[in-house]
Amino acid sequence: MQTQSVCLVTGASSGLGRAIALQFARSGWQVVALARSQGLLEQLRREHAGIDILPVDLTDSAQLAAATAELSARYGRLDQVILNAGTCEYVEAENLDLGAFERTFCLNVQAVVACTKAWLPLLQVSTTPRLAIVSSLAHLFPFGRAEAYGASKAAISYFTDSLRVDLADTPIRVSLIEPGFVDTPLTQKNDFPMPFLLSSADAASRIYRALALGKLRLQFPLRLTLSLKFLNLLPYGIRQKLAARMARQAARGASQ
Repeated sequence: MQTQSVCLVTGASSGLGRAIALQFARSGWQVVALARSQGLLEQLRREHAGIDILPVDLTDSAQLAAATAELSARYGRLDQVILNAGTCEYVEAENLDLGAFERTFCLNVQAVVACTKAWLPLLQVSTTPRLAIVSSLAHLFPFGRAEAYGASKAAISYFTDSLRVDLADTPIRVSLIEPGFVDTPLTQKNDFPMPFLLSSADAASRIYRALALGKLRLQFPLRLTLSLKFLNLLPYGIRQKLAARMARQAARGASQ
């Protein structure tokens, strides 16, 4: 039976998930790294002996069920689950791409709920169970072309806070992680300025420290968090005009 503390990380093949997996492995945890790309997971496993891998498409219910059975057989429990896997697709308001919404919500919301349902029993076996769900600061302000992404992150932030309420009388602690811009293969596709951009390693270190301290919510970096919260204090009409101006500026910058 597994005696070392077990941390599961989804979306661990690249970017923030990969950095989180390495951070926990280097801190003495047995890490289980999940992602769709077996090749990238194999590279991650070669980088640290404390990382096991499990290739799985979390949007596929059959694969998720098989992965859950494998996790139960291998470890018997999970001490920490970090649901990090996510995607971002920008849309055009004049011709909303319904497929982009479906794909974004499928991974950013539905898969998170499915993983939570599947792995809560394995967390319940732990004496120190924690579930951490990675959302985003993006839902705090209406950014241009972010209708699908921002809405999915608003949904998952609400889901996490509501889930914490319903699990309050259980040993499972629930943490909400809301980062700003993190340098990952996903954000490297962005064609607009990203203020206060953090490296994946820096973000992973912040997340590790916050979870070790038992924080229920982590929003970072502070300067971006405060900026977005200040914008939300503005009168609604002014905030909307400012958001529209920022979207136009971003569009002009992308076209140059």
